[in-house]
Amino acid sequence: MTNQIVEYKSQSLIPSEHEMMVFRTMAEQAVESKMYKGIGDKAGVMMIMLAARELGLPPMQSLNGGINIINGKVELSARMMNALMRKAGINIEVKESTDEKCVLVGHRGSATSVSYSLDDARKAGLIKAGGGWTKNPKDMCFARAISRLARQIAPDIIGGCYVEGEISGEATIVETKEDVKPLYTGSYSELEKIFPEEDKALFEEFFNVCRAHFDWTFDEAVEKFTNEPKLLEKFESWKQKRKSP
Repeated sequence: MTNQIVEYKSQSLIPSEHEMMVFRTMAEQAVESKMYKGIGDKAGVMMIMLAARELGLPPMQSLNGGINIINGKVELSARMMNALMRKAGINIEVKESTDEKCVLVGHRGSATSVSYSLDDARKAGLIKAGGGWTKNPKDMCFARAISRLARQIAPDIIGGCYVEGEISGEATIVETKEDVKPLYTGSYSELEKIFPEEDKALFEEFFNVCRAHFDWTFDEAVEKFTNEPKLLEKFESWKQKRKSP
């Protein structure tokens, strides 16, 4: 039986006039809902939906964290990349998945085994204080392993996509010597303490809006916020604008 992704990809590479009209309407509604401020304006929403179309992915799942576009490159969430491969008929076995290492075996004609470990991330300079590798190492190992597997056995399925965190993570790798002090010592949890309990959820939204607007990684945003003397003033200004219709 022909699988859903193959059927979808067999459509014209260029969206029809009717499809573009539907996408524009959806993009307008998404922007008006104010639920996708981190993505940007209508054009940003449209680009994600068009990228999703080429991959055969549902537009709303893609908007809700499935796809990010950073510097013109497409990042897929690990779950979305995993789903794409499985829907295409690739059997994926999880041989090992711990905080230290993930080992996957993909079956597409023959079996291909890949792995990614915390040590690999450490060697690549990906582990940063307060980042995903320190908070969720098991998930991060899986994400890099699924990306490695996809590149080896399913490049036709994922195209030129990266897994979430690869572009931003690779862009911030810096070689340092042991005697070099870090640029900052702050953390997200320390930043949160500045704000009263009733503003913590709003601060998280403000933090993520700024990250998306300036294309900062998580750690870059923490550094910028930590060294911003007028952080509270800027937050209050943003909060007031947010309340405006």
